[in-house]
Amino acid sequence: MLLAGFILLAVGSTAAVLRDAPAKPDVVEYSHSARITINPKDVPKGTNMVHIEAKEINDLTGDRFEEGYDFGYNPVYPVFHYPELNDGKYHVFRVKYGKAKGDDVEWSENSAETGYRHAAESRFSLDLMNRNWAMAKEQCVSEGKRLAVIHSEKTNAVLEKLLLANAGSLDQGAAWIGLYDAHYNDNNPKTSWNWVDNSVFKFHQFELGARVAQSEMSTAVVAINAEGEWETRSPDEKLPFICEKGVTRRSKLSEAKVGLSEADLIN
Repeated sequence: MLLAGFILLAVGSTAAVLRDAPAKPDVVEYSHSARITINPKDVPKGTNMVHIEAKEINDLTGDRFEEGYDFGYNPVYPVFHYPELNDGKYHVFRVKYGKAKGDDVEWSENSAETGYRHAAESRFSLDLMNRNWAMAKEQCVSEGKRLAVIHSEKTNAVLEKLLLANAGSLDQGAAWIGLYDAHYNDNNPKTSWNWVDNSVFKFHQFELGARVAQSEMSTAVVAINAEGEWETRSPDEKLPFICEKGVTRRSKLSEAKVGLSEADLIN
């Protein structure tokens, strides 16, 4: 009876075994590193090592995983910091679990590769070159980024902090973001605020007194100042600008065609 009970337990068990491919870890990428978290419930009993590899997307070497790093595993703190990543790039990761026995290590299969996810603090970069709004937008897209898009107080605070850190280099105290009035060049008297990535416009932080309801070319685009307030400005003004790396993907080249163009400012 004891033997039968043991066999039933073994057959019905859902515990992970070392030879299984692990679940994908949770990844947050920063400018030169990534924080990788695994779920201890996914880790087979006896695991004392974790191997993590990174692959840079659109790498000239052919999108191959690098050799990676071995980490000791402690279920109390299943968080790992992957070093020496190239800034401004997107990476995917995979993990496998190991059980060291003397000089030998028994490894599981590799997990499926993760998606991309950049932390807010590392997604945004301030370009101090003064450009008009259209040229700033196109410069961001040429780098695989976009003018910054803001959907929350948290993100707004990240940009405010970025501007405060560079306040001495901001002649006009503000930088372009990716918000514009879609009625800038038609006869509609009311504004229609749009983000360059076509995401829904809900959150806003316009400064007191900003012209936000009446559509005019002189107030057709938006900059954020070092107080975190949004200013409506003329798109032919020249300001620094904030570019954003997408959370999960590079910006599409088609985004360069969204909003005001350089031709609009010349005509």
